[in-house]
Amino acid sequence: MPATWAAVGAISSIVGGIFGATQASNQNSNAEQYRAEQQRLLEEQARIQNQYNKRKFEVDKENYRKQADYNFDTAIKKWQYDMTLRTLQEKVDAQKFLMNVENSQKQLTFNRVGENQAKSREQLALNDALAEDSFERQDLLVAQLQAQGKARLGQAGGSMTKRMQSAEAQIGRDLAVLDASITGEINASNLRMFDITLGRYSADARVDAARMLMPERMPDIPAPTRPPEPTWLEPMQILPGMVAPAAQQSVFAPLISGFGSAASSMASINWSSPNQSQKFAPNGKEYYGPAF
Repeated sequence: MPATWAAVGAISSIVGGIFGATQASNQNSNAEQYRAEQQRLLEEQARIQNQYNKRKFEVDKENYRKQADYNFDTAIKKWQYDMTLRTLQEKVDAQKFLMNVENSQKQLTFNRVGENQAKSREQLALNDALAEDSFERQDLLVAQLQAQGKARLGQAGGSMTKRMQSAEAQIGRDLAVLDASITGEINASNLRMFDITLGRYSADARVDAARMLMPERMPDIPAPTRPPEPTWLEPMQILPGMVAPAAQQSVFAPLISGFGSAASSMASINWSSPNQSQKFAPNGKEYYGPAF
């Protein structure tokens, strides 16, 4: 190979190696810039996500407390309303009980008055029967005396005695009828008196059965209490992802390759051959050296 071409090739190889090294360095720089930008974006995304999670955590706590306050206030109002209803119900029950007691006393009084009136009527009826019996007995007594008088006015002897015995026997039968009648009337009156007493007892028993029980004070309605504050767990801190290191191209490989090619080109020159040099005379002087 001519020395000139070999020198040109060597220079070209060196220049190419330098250009390749420069290009590799630029590509490495661009790749690192891209990796750094990606890493910055991941870190910014993690920062925004952490900031959102923290804000959401605070908002959740605030919303829980607002809801808890609302629920507690609502429970307090309902409790106060229920307590008012309970007080009103107790008052109504007490009024109903007092009215029931009053009505029961009135009914018992009415039963007693009714019994007394019924017994008075029965006693009057019995008194009338006794008075009538007394009058009838007096009539029989008068009749007996009249019969005895008539018997004495008649003929003496056995006939008078028989007439008097007959009259007395008739009066005796009449008195026996009156005794039986008045005894039956008295017994019937006693039974009616017993029925009257029994009727009042039954009426009083019905009144007692209809009595209301004395109302008792209703148990207190438990006042509402606040629920315990939950245990809050802070949101986990999100760490940014890591971008893999950028692939780096060797800067020295093009240089080594270029200098290696240049060395190979220079080594291919035969420096002992006359064809590999030429004589020229710069400034009028002869010079022998490598020809370019």
